[in-house]
Amino acid sequence: MGIPQTQERISESLRALGLPGGAIVFVHSSMSSIGYVEGGAGTLVDAFLKVLGPAGTLSVPTFTFSHSGETDPVFDPAHDPSEMGRLTEETRTRSGSHRSCHLLHSVAALGAQAEQITASHGPSAWAKDGPFWQLHELDAYILLLGVPYLRCTFFHLLELLVEVPYRQWREFEARVRDPDGSQRPLPALAFSPKPDFVGNDFNRLGTMLEDRGLVMAGSVGNAEARLFRARDAFDVGLAQYRLDPDLFLMQGQEYTPLRSGVLTEELHNEKWVLDPAQIYPSR
Repeated sequence: MGIPQTQERISESLRALGLPGGAIVFVHSSMSSIGYVEGGAGTLVDAFLKVLGPAGTLSVPTFTFSHSGETDPVFDPAHDPSEMGRLTEETRTRSGSHRSCHLLHSVAALGAQAEQITASHGPSAWAKDGPFWQLHELDAYILLLGVPYLRCTFFHLLELLVEVPYRQWREFEARVRDPDGSQRPLPALAFSPKPDFVGNDFNRLGTMLEDRGLVMAGSVGNAEARLFRARDAFDVGLAQYRLDPDLFLMQGQEYTPLRSGVLTEELHNEKWVLDPAQIYPSR
């Protein structure tokens, strides 16, 4: 299964990619894309914290989509596991981690700016009172680690800002469980696709960012890795949407092709790797 990835190897790869100490980084990840990681998700989190240092912040999505199908959903920030992979759950459960409060789209963070990023989360995940706008305000980086631009949920912030016509608001009656066990109302909104939605192709915006030299490219083990600033994605995405209102939509039956690596064909669980044969089996 290739060379085992240690904390030191992963740290070296993240530095080579261009991730600086003291940065805020929001990570979309697939651990199995990397290959075999000695020590599992704990090693990966430790590698990030080593590179970022005490002034840096690691943030991840800890989404809980399973609540969307419940009749009387209750979000428990302290106990609801993340449904976004092993790195995200390891980050959520670390001592000192903070988690935002949203029924479907919570965010967890570790480090200097963790509390600020997660402190406020209004009913809509991508509005200006939530963590994703904080990524813009704090000049954070976004890292795609073994996943394509298709998985970059920050781009939804742009869809909401311009109020794309192919999405509509969906309201949830929900509650949140506080640490003392009591419950209180938790207003929740989702900017969901309409029935005739053809699908997002965020690879289009990703390739535009690459064309402009705004993406740092590399690999971590077997995983393709792409690092860019949230503000750059915001500025380019907004300008391009004004030129093409279909910017974020699929333009046929295929996604925009990526210029390196291999994109696996697992719908909604796509991986972006150097060699599909080196994907480590999920456990």
